Amino acid sequence: MEFRAKLNMEMKTADQPGVVTLSFVPVTTGVPQISMAVPPADAAGLVVGKVYKFTAVEDAEQPQ
Repeated sequence: MEFRAKLNMEMKTADQPGVVTLSFVPVTTGVPQISMAVPPADAAGLVVGKVYKFTAVEDAEQPQ
C-alpha cells in the first residue's frame, strides 16, 4: 500500500513538551485525517502544506 498525504497541521502544546503532533490529509480522498505524535527531531524538516508519500512496509523485527 502506498499513498500521498499533505501535512495539514503541525502542533506543539504546553501539556506535552517534547512532542509534536502532525496531521496529514490523504491527497486522493481529502479525508480522513492521519495524526501522529512524534519527537521534534522527527518533525524537523517537514513543511506544512507539502505532500509526502507513505509506504506500508512490514516490520521484520516485530515479535510474532
